[in-house]
Amino acid sequence: MDYSIAKIFHQKTKARYEKGAEKPIDFKSWPKEWTTTYFKSYPRLTKILLPKPKKLDFSLGKAITKRRSEREFDKKPIDLKDLSQLLFYSAGITLKDKDLNRTRRGYPSGGGRYPLEVYLFNLDNSKNLKGGIYHYNIREHFLESLMEKKNIRKEIYPQAVWQEEILTKAPMILVISGFLGRTMIKYKDRGYRYVLFEAGHLGQNIYLTSTALGLKCCAIGGFDDDKFHELLDIDGKNEVVLYVFALGH
Repeated sequence: MDYSIAKIFHQKTKARYEKGAEKPIDFKSWPKEWTTTYFKSYPRLTKILLPKPKKLDFSLGKAITKRRSEREFDKKPIDLKDLSQLLFYSAGITLKDKDLNRTRRGYPSGGGRYPLEVYLFNLDNSKNLKGGIYHYNIREHFLESLMEKKNIRKEIYPQAVWQEEILTKAPMILVISGFLGRTMIKYKDRGYRYVLFEAGHLGQNIYLTSTALGLKCCAIGGFDDDKFHELLDIDGKNEVVLYVFALGH
């Protein structure tokens, strides 16, 4: 008998039809925790303002056909204009509303729970952005400086990411984390599946937007979860690292 954790989890989290499920949903009866959209922020930390995003003049069809995982980078930094575009079109709020619970982003989220957060590792100092670790404030569209560190590259390669030497030239790493409870409070254990789906949706946005901006992108699955948890100062239980991307020119 196969006792693979993955297979057991999949079987245990199957959705089944329940009688009465076809009745109209009474949204007003839902608990507040099911309808509140949460945003992580670091109000005491230094803010790095990003240029206002502009319309992308690049067709979806072209982005899809040209999208590739690129592993060869030069060390040219990504400027703030491109970074602003990348973050906004990948993870930013595309439908604004005075009621933050009604805002929407450029990717689907199970139950509109939006459990994902985005962090940036700038591996080299540049004119516009010092080397270090940043959090993308999705609500306000700016960066929050978690740590300024010139030699952060040494803590990424090979301690956190194990990849070919050519990948180490990438000037920037994006990390997607997930607050599992935001989704699982509504969907229980099956909600973990939805968080992973969502990370994939966001990941494709990163790829397609990078392509439209003329940037190179490579998704990374071989990374040390707990090393990233340590660098980001997150607990690795309630908020966990899900996906890593190398970015550059």
